[in-house]
Amino acid sequence: MSASTILSRLPFDKNLIYIDGQWTAPQSSQTSHVENPDVAEAIATVPECNAHDLDHAVRAAHSAFHDGPWVNEYSGAQRRDALLALATAIEENRSDIEMLESLNTGKPISDVRMELDDTIDLFRFFAGYADKVEGRHIAAQTNRNLEGYTVKVPVGVVGFINAFNYPICLLAWKVAPALAAGCTVVFKPGPQTPLTTQYFAHLLHKTGKFPPGVFNVVLGGAEVGQALVDHDLIDKIGFTGSVATGKQVIRSSASTKNVRSTSVELGGKSPGVVMPDADLDKTAKLVVSGCMANAGMNCNALTRLWVHRAIYDEFMPRLKAAAESLVLGTPQDDATQMGPLIDRRQYERVLEYIRVGREEDKAALLAGGQATLGRGYWIQPTVFFNVDPAARIATEEIFGPVLSVLVPFDSLDEVIEAERKNEFGLAAGIFTRRHQDIAKFTRKMRCGTVWVNNFNALYSYLPFGGFRNSGFGRELGYESFDGYLASKAIIDDITY
Repeated sequence: MSASTILSRLPFDKNLIYIDGQWTAPQSSQTSHVENPDVAEAIATVPECNAHDLDHAVRAAHSAFHDGPWVNEYSGAQRRDALLALATAIEENRSDIEMLESLNTGKPISDVRMELDDTIDLFRFFAGYADKVEGRHIAAQTNRNLEGYTVKVPVGVVGFINAFNYPICLLAWKVAPALAAGCTVVFKPGPQTPLTTQYFAHLLHKTGKFPPGVFNVVLGGAEVGQALVDHDLIDKIGFTGSVATGKQVIRSSASTKNVRSTSVELGGKSPGVVMPDADLDKTAKLVVSGCMANAGMNCNALTRLWVHRAIYDEFMPRLKAAAESLVLGTPQDDATQMGPLIDRRQYERVLEYIRVGREEDKAALLAGGQATLGRGYWIQPTVFFNVDPAARIATEEIFGPVLSVLVPFDSLDEVIEAERKNEFGLAAGIFTRRHQDIAKFTRKMRCGTVWVNNFNALYSYLPFGGFRNSGFGRELGYESFDGYLASKAIIDDITY
């Protein structure tokens, strides 16, 4: 299906924004282009919202929370049924969403299909929590005339700032638990990838089950994002993005008139460890997939690999073959396994890191290292080996298809000690059959997710998040849902 065909079939007007239950012309006259990174060509023009548009959206969400039926009249079962209806609407329109997402992001269509599976599952999963919000009864301790109990209430109006790398899937990570908890939402997608968020708003509206103001969309870049973080009527901020921007979000949230809860999912430089007893052929493929999935634009990508000295020389040819076997090509073709970078800025950033890796005397090139296909923002899957653990390519988040295989190691304790200096703490993986090594690694690694003999597997029922510069707060699982609730204590004198 051509780009023009997909875009001509869109059931919403790309020039409008969704606020207070209706499609609205923005006050701002600014616009921006949306690109297809496969060929580096503009495919659509969308609005750039300003602070006035943002204020309109926040006030709509605030009114919906405090005065509307979503929290004040709807039961948990009604919110559950609304989310289930939304999941069904996504499922019924998934083929259009998949093609649109692939076109806008450059993702292989096979990857997008899996992401839509996850998106639908997430809304159904969190729908199941909507009617199960429970408190506790606390027996009186010193004064038996007093009874205490707790209730859990939604935190309020949540402002979300999303990343470009998983537009529809990360939307589900954030919006599904927030709506299930009874919050209302103002959502800003990544400026490079707004189209599936607009499509989502269309489907939410079409269900007829969400009152006006419960879900609102603003489009744009840093200016409108900062206005969202600074708005006094926001009760919680959820952010996914870079460490630098995340720190600015945290600072801003603390300096506003009303201090608000903040959850930030930031970067990573996730290590993987290959022990001598690993299945080398299988592990090479898992490592390449762990690094190169989504063209390396994963915060949890396996980009820092430790290989035991006993198998180092034997493993390198397998790793090179696995990287060079990845199929690059038109993202909408079923055979394509890796797509392009999202835009020119990221493309040039990754090429600069590759240049640094090749020119510094701290690494050797094993595979890739070049732009490819002669169009768009394509870069070969790139692998460096014998990399100094202190090299820039080994310590800084690249967010592209670049793997650093560090110098060989001799003991797992050596790796664990080195990784204590890693400024990130999002994820890690180990490949071994030895249970003692698995137990030590999973216990000692200071990160939010540890994969054993796999990488990148995520589930709706398991939490995801990090330590240190990878952020705080959790997405997915009950832990995410609970993050949109606040406990309220009630003490009652039963003899009054």
